Amino acid sequence: MTRTGAQYGRLPDNRDYEEEIEQIRRYEDFTTIDWIQDSIVERNRRIRNAKAAQVAYRGPSGEITPTWVWAQLWRFLRAGEPWLVISLVGIFIGMNAALISIITEWLSDIKMGYCTDGWWLNSQLCCWEVESDDEFCPSWHLWSTATVARWLIYVLFAAIFSFVAAHLVRSMAKYAAGSGISEIKCILTGFIMQGFLGYATFFIKSLTLPLVIASGLSVGKEGPSVHVACCIGAIVASWFQRFSRSQGKMREIITAASAAGVAVAFGSPIGGVLFSIEEMSQMFRIKTMWRSFVCALVATFTLSVMNPFRTGKLVLFQVTYNRDWHFFEIIFFIILGIFGGLYGAFVVKFNMQVAAFRRKHLAAHGVAEAVILATLTAVIGYFNRFMRIDMTEMMSILFRECEGGGDHDNLCQMAVQWPMANSLLLATFIRTGLVVISYGAKVPAGIFVPSMAVGATFGRVVGIMVKAMYRAYPHSGIFSVCDPNVPCITPGTYAFLGAAAALSGVMRITVTVVVIMFELTGALTYILPTMIVILVTKAVGDFLGTRGIADEAIRFNGYPILENEDHGFNVSVSEVMKKDLNILFASGMIVSDVEQLLASTDVKGFPIVTSESSRTLVGYMGRTELRYVLDKAKNVGDISPSTPCAFTRGASDQEDFVLSDMTSGSALGVEEDVAEELIETSATIDVLKLWPWVNQTPLTVSPRLPLEIVTQLFKRMGPRVILVEEHGSLKGLVTVKDVLRFNAVEQPVGDLHWDGGELEAILDVIWMWAVGIANTSINWYRRLIRR
Repeated sequence: MTRTGAQYGRLPDNRDYEEEIEQIRRYEDFTTIDWIQDSIVERNRRIRNAKAAQVAYRGPSGEITPTWVWAQLWRFLRAGEPWLVISLVGIFIGMNAALISIITEWLSDIKMGYCTDGWWLNSQLCCWEVESDDEFCPSWHLWSTATVARWLIYVLFAAIFSFVAAHLVRSMAKYAAGSGISEIKCILTGFIMQGFLGYATFFIKSLTLPLVIASGLSVGKEGPSVHVACCIGAIVASWFQRFSRSQGKMREIITAASAAGVAVAFGSPIGGVLFSIEEMSQMFRIKTMWRSFVCALVATFTLSVMNPFRTGKLVLFQVTYNRDWHFFEIIFFIILGIFGGLYGAFVVKFNMQVAAFRRKHLAAHGVAEAVILATLTAVIGYFNRFMRIDMTEMMSILFRECEGGGDHDNLCQMAVQWPMANSLLLATFIRTGLVVISYGAKVPAGIFVPSMAVGATFGRVVGIMVKAMYRAYPHSGIFSVCDPNVPCITPGTYAFLGAAAALSGVMRITVTVVVIMFELTGALTYILPTMIVILVTKAVGDFLGTRGIADEAIRFNGYPILENEDHGFNVSVSEVMKKDLNILFASGMIVSDVEQLLASTDVKGFPIVTSESSRTLVGYMGRTELRYVLDKAKNVGDISPSTPCAFTRGASDQEDFVLSDMTSGSALGVEEDVAEELIETSATIDVLKLWPWVNQTPLTVSPRLPLEIVTQLFKRMGPRVILVEEHGSLKGLVTVKDVLRFNAVEQPVGDLHWDGGELEAILDVIWMWAVGIANTSINWYRRLIRR
């Protein structure tokens, strides 16, 4: 059956065509979404739904009919569908986080011993009736009474856990390795990575994450928890056609899921929302913020109901402080902020060097690397009391007030304060090195908690030193404001602030850390110290030109995402654009010419010009649409390799073809069952008409336009490609990768960044400064002990 052009002059409504094109695009891995085209498709759907809603459902006299009632009910259900999806995502994220926490606790304790009352009980539940950590628990048995035997069993469990985790990741889900935050940031901007948020990644990462944490590797579960949460969001959203067919709506759910992932990791729903705004999404809408908040709230509530630790706490290192701080402590808070900035610069710089070494020499040995790292960590860490236990448990100990049950293992006793400080300082340096070499291994690995653990041990050292100074000189100038009847210094708060500084230093996030720390403590009094510490940390990081480790990983892996630092001053787009292009001609080409062009290139689209001489731009056609129409035309039409192709509308074509008047100018949707008939009509013996699928109004700029404006177009509008034309003549095209390549090769003048040599020189000076401080501190220790 052949239809006239007037029959095609109706509202675009081809659901079958849209779905088929979308299925083809799903296999285009490692490409970017054209957000302009996606918004046009979404606009067509809205128009189609609006027209369907205008159909008269009432009876001839305006009476209410069952059809009208059903239509109103359907509209109500459609309006509530996003909130249903958000709620389901939050519930599943909370349940998954609780299960991971329970399994992680049990696996971490099983390395040390077992419970005789039930093998499935961890040490906390096994010794539930024991009131003090120092009290003997008859139900909990160590594996051996011999220290060497316990050490060997501890190391053996660590090696087994790491081997199983690495092997499962390598054999079943390669995307389950690493943190996942860098890749999710790219996905939210439109980067396509097939399988990264799929079922296999979700199950394997959820299964192996407790094994990795229990193995003792200096990695955390908070970053991978965000990845797992986003997997849940993508999986649940794919069950609903409204989200599975829209890339934009799908990414709104993923953004909300990332907020819920942080919320359950830290027990901080508001901090999770701020994390999704500050770190994950470049363009954040109010609607997305509300959905993120609801998702984080539901996930946190679900986690609270499941109560994985049986203490009422959402995370182990939640703590409350009853005492205030003193203004003279700001001096020491600044020291913690400086440490956080230096720590972040050190870890980011050297972890990228380790990543380069890993890619070059260890790419095929991921399992062996993970086992060796876990074994090395267990061998070294067993003999340090602060590295032997789980990092979250260690932070819960270091954060506590001494007078509130925080004297764990004589941590607060003056008689052993210096051996305790030495042990903490040693743990700081060792864990820093282990974080550098462990983050990025081929297992689920985050950096949030390891960095917080490093900051907590260093902060507790500073707290012990300040407390010792107060005890030695209680009536000196700075300590004269202290009430002698109330403890003046709380070392736990220094550990708490040090953890915040290290986290901010390595991730380069600010407001999020302040809010997370506030929600962890619930103490308004410590918001100002936290802000001071984070401000100093950011200032140090800005001075050193340090980017967050997630951003550095994006650059290292070459993902096409433009950050805020990516811009070009005093540079026109003509210096960046590609000039040697693969183009299509509006007329004069035959089917074999088009197929040869497709076979010889791998570009994602082709500009269309009138002729080689004039190069007047008439449109742009994507590779997917071109391939689709050619394949369909061969099946439904009588064409041959010598059939001419027409990319522009001829005089004989109907002028009322509404598809050409759309914003995109491409046939992304006509009446159902019309797509193939349109191709059949176009694929005649005389000519193959491809113009209905041509984007006749592509985004174009002048070659003299500054590059920073083009960069803003990519960030704000999200096109896959921008064509460069002058007075209608095609001059070139530019993509995000072209901008990134230019920024990497030629750093614009005026953009301050330290290169490798300058940063290394600065770090050398910092190291010399740290050694000098260490020597001074040792001498001060000796004098203080003599007193």
